[in-house]
Order: sequence, then C-alpha cells, then structure tokens
Amino acid sequence: MLKKAVKTNEFFVLIALIALCLIIGIANPVFFTTGNVVSLMKNSIVMGIMTFALMPGIIAGGIDVSFPAIAVCGMFTTSKIMDNIKFDGPVVLPILMAMGIGLVLGFLNGVIITRFSLPAFIVTLGTSSLYYGLLITLVGSKPVNRLCKPMEDFGKAVMVSGSSGAVTTTCTWTFLFLVAVALIVFFMLKYTMLGRGIYAIGGNRVSAERAGFNVNGILIFVYTFIGAFAGLAGICHTMQARICMPTDLMGSEMLCIAAVVLGGSNIAGGKGTVIGTTLGLILITVARSSLTLVGVDSSWQQMIVGIVIVAGTALSAYKELKNSRKIAKILED
Repeated sequence: MLKKAVKTNEFFVLIALIALCLIIGIANPVFFTTGNVVSLMKNSIVMGIMTFALMPGIIAGGIDVSFPAIAVCGMFTTSKIMDNIKFDGPVVLPILMAMGIGLVLGFLNGVIITRFSLPAFIVTLGTSSLYYGLLITLVGSKPVNRLCKPMEDFGKAVMVSGSSGAVTTTCTWTFLFLVAVALIVFFMLKYTMLGRGIYAIGGNRVSAERAGFNVNGILIFVYTFIGAFAGLAGICHTMQARICMPTDLMGSEMLCIAAVVLGGSNIAGGKGTVIGTTLGLILITVARSSLTLVGVDSSWQQMIVGIVIVAGTALSAYKELKNSRKIAKILED
C-alpha cells in the first residue's frame, strides 16, 4: 500500500509542498505563525472554489476557461442589483442569485458544446469574451464601492483569526463554502454513478456511450456545475473584498487549471482525485502568497510560480507517458 502511494503524483506534490514550506519557514519563521496560516486559508477560498468546480470538467476531458468571466457576471450583476434595491434581507439570497446566474451561463456552455460537438476549450474561450462583453455593455463597468448591508456584514464576520507578531489576520465564514464544494466534488466523483460517468467520458467517450452513460446529459451537468460554483466563488470574492470590481478574477483560469493538473489530474481527462487537487491548490497558494516572506520581489514571484506549475505538469505528463509505454510494451509481449 505504502509502496503504491509513493509512486503516485500526489506523493511528489506533497514532497514539493513540504520542501517549499520548510524553505520559506527556515528563511522567515513568520511563515509558521497562526497569522500566516489564517492568511493562506483566506487566500485559498476563491481560487479553491473555482478549482474544485473545474475539476469534474477536466476529468471529463474538457477545459473550461470561461469560469472567471462567469464568476464576474454573477458577482457584479448581483452586487449592482442588491445595491440598487437597497437589499436588507438574508445574505443567502444574493448568494443564490450569483449562483443562479452562473448556473444559466454554465448551462449555455454545456448546450453549445454538446449540441454542436465542439471542443470545450474553443467554446468557452469564445463565451468568456461574450459573457464579459455583455456584462460591460448591459450592466456597466462602474465599480460597486459599497455592498448591501447583509453582504458587507457577512464579509466582515470572522470565523477564525491568528496573529503574526503585532498583526492579526482574520478568515471569514466563506471558507466553509470552499470545504463544502470540495466535499461535494469528492462524494460525487467517488460514490455516484454520475462520477463514474465523468471518469468514463474522460477516459473514452465512445466506450462511455456503449456502456450506457448519457454522455451529453453528463457534460451539460458538468458545465452547469462549473458555472454555478463559479458564481459562488465570485460572490465570495466580493464579500471578502467588500467592493465589487468588474475586472477582478479575470485571468485566473490558468492558475486553477494548473492546480488541478498539478494534483495529478490528466489534462486529457479520465483521471484525477480531490486529494491531489487539494495539494495542488495548497502548493500554488503557498507559492503565490508566501514568497514575499523570503524577500522575493513581486516581479519575480510570477516567474517562480510559473516554474512550479511547469515542473509539476511536466512531471505529471512524464509519468503518464511512462505508464503508456509500459502498457504498450505489455501488449506487444
């Protein structure tokens, strides 16, 4: 069992994560303070929700790059409407509204992809520009500088806090949304027939159809799922920042895709675990958030994060190629 675990991609990501934490922690002991841990929790929320939501899509063999635009549409439209009507009801309503907007846009992605048998990457690349363009044209681009009271209060509510010397850092209750999404994806992929269908489609779509899976129905669900939780990620970002900018989150798709692939998911589909994705998410969060503690200039941070991503994905691709050659050799013999 242990010998098998050591050969997994998750094990190598864990080793890389431990090494990175030790290097940063030795260079600056502040890394191991409760304040920094809480800061890492807070910084992982929005990216984490989008990463776990994206994971079923990648396992099913499709890469969705429209989810940041969907997140912005959900959070900005909701924030505008709630601000205009001076909403003062339960915070669950704006959350559900943002998720509803994301659900509709994700559903449209799924319908276009399945109806016309087009590559998910190409479709979502186009709808990303379409959705964002419609948002700016119809809703506007002026930031919402003050959220409605329920959203602002929820964004201020402290779940846990920690200190780094004289500085106290807090993490809000939105962290529970990240945990919930991770658990939903875990149980869906591991214990449901829907999850088996997602893996089957990513492995071999023709074989999945022959096995009796409703391929188009599952794919529409997957992209709807991504859209709905992208909307949740967007509204969480807005409540944390307590301001809504229409440019926020745009361009974050590559980091989320990298976190999934770093965790061992096959970019071509058919393989991936929530544990691996969690490790990939933590590794990228630590690399992005903690390099300043060791004196790395912000201009170098992007390059170092890029090196981590390329190294991790290259390792994953190498292992996949190695496994393919082993299988080919067995078949030849």
